[in-house]
Amino acid sequence: MPRLALTPELPRRMAACHPASLCLRTHNHLRRWISSQGDATAGRSLACTWLTTTPEKITPDEILSSSPIPELKPEHGYTPVLLVTPAFAHLVDSSHNFLEQWMNRLYSSPSDHTSRTPRHAVVAIVDRLPNNGFTAGDKTVTEADGVAILFSKAEDIQGKVAPPRQVRALEAEEPTLLFSFRKEVESTGDEITYRPTHEIGLRLANTIFVNGKESTLFGTRWVYDPTLKRLALEKLADLSTCVVTVNPQDIRQSLELPLHPIGERRKVISSMGNILRQIAKHTDAQSSDPMPASAELEKELPRYIAEHGIADRRVSVWALVETTADSAFAKSGYTADSLAKSIQMGGKLHRVMSGGGGWGKKQGLLSLDPETSFHQAGSTQLFTLNYILSSDADISVQETFLSCEKGPIVEDLSTLSQAAGAGDYIQFFASTEPIHTQESRLEAPKAATERLTCHFGLVSDAETATSQAGEQRNLLIAPNFFGALSEKAITYLQPVVGVSSNQPLLETRTKIDIPGSRVELVLK
Repeated sequence: MPRLALTPELPRRMAACHPASLCLRTHNHLRRWISSQGDATAGRSLACTWLTTTPEKITPDEILSSSPIPELKPEHGYTPVLLVTPAFAHLVDSSHNFLEQWMNRLYSSPSDHTSRTPRHAVVAIVDRLPNNGFTAGDKTVTEADGVAILFSKAEDIQGKVAPPRQVRALEAEEPTLLFSFRKEVESTGDEITYRPTHEIGLRLANTIFVNGKESTLFGTRWVYDPTLKRLALEKLADLSTCVVTVNPQDIRQSLELPLHPIGERRKVISSMGNILRQIAKHTDAQSSDPMPASAELEKELPRYIAEHGIADRRVSVWALVETTADSAFAKSGYTADSLAKSIQMGGKLHRVMSGGGGWGKKQGLLSLDPETSFHQAGSTQLFTLNYILSSDADISVQETFLSCEKGPIVEDLSTLSQAAGAGDYIQFFASTEPIHTQESRLEAPKAATERLTCHFGLVSDAETATSQAGEQRNLLIAPNFFGALSEKAITYLQPVVGVSSNQPLLETRTKIDIPGSRVELVLK
């Protein structure tokens, strides 16, 4: 089945164009080409990303007029999910007409309006957007400001209304946006069974100094106004959780983690919850002689800092925890591929939060971050946008308010996550400079040019300025590309590899908070 695509040469030509000429010379051609694929894309997802390092020089009209997305037909049932970086947060403010203009461009067919069918959209503010082969001047850009849009079936977008602001402090839940990519696994007659195989949980940008909210995630409902003869905003609701599901026929994934091993892989001798007490003194699998968990780091970290000339002597450390002695990492020694393979086989990454030194019972302990998920399936009931933004949605908000009035829930200590247990294996890592470049990470194989590519990950350097004085205005339009970067963390769920075909499908999840990390999903 044909997919939305561009030839590999076109994005490079677009990047070289001045924005004004870009809008005039390319968007009409792209719109006509994609519109011609309209019937073929029924049931499929569409996506597009606008990237720039000069956000202050880009106007809303440049984005609107350059959109290659065709008018959406009602029977396709698409709902847009719009991501913007803080530099473009003003575009999605209720006082700006950008969203209204965009919705009316997407649904401008008279037959669509006269159907009186409400339209919905999800909006979130993320820290940064990943690069798709974007160069600005003589430098390669790995992350940028901009706008990204993804279309999914309305029934495949679900969420939960955020509680009233006066009771939010009682909730531990931080607003989270999740993208679930469900691969078709079984077809029976006219019925298709899907199973979540890859899921990205995304921590959103801190927008307290942008719009007064700690983070921004909301759903909107649009109805046709016969007086204005256009779609108008009817309702807006803040969301605490939103899950966007995409149903590709095939998924190819790659994982980049800029980490360098510290010390050697050792067996865990004793631990409790997320506290690592003792690890094996020797590296052979049979040894059970213990030493304090922090002993190896206390010896190896100063050596690593000296060898790499780290001036401020500040290094973040992570631990890869595996449950078996058999490991892709142990077999091949350290390579980026072996680390990714270990995680695919069920290994989990945990940031070392504190430890070392101390005295008495606390001597030599290490504290690991136990979090692996931002949202547990089944932990809260989710609803479609159509329900959330209807009058019935007020019930769910009231229920949340009443549950908060009962007082905070005391967590059962017996349910605390066990980051590493006795008999597990642990390998420490320090973060390094990301090595991804256009050639090594972003240039997809020719066979993937007709596929939707999604990149998620961590901002490389939160302190890096987005633009420099005198920098020439630039804007790249990347159809069939979508993603987001967080300054905080993402979580990644994926199928466990190496499981025989007669065993049930297993999934593994880990939290990724290493600067410069990337997860790439290529969908068909």
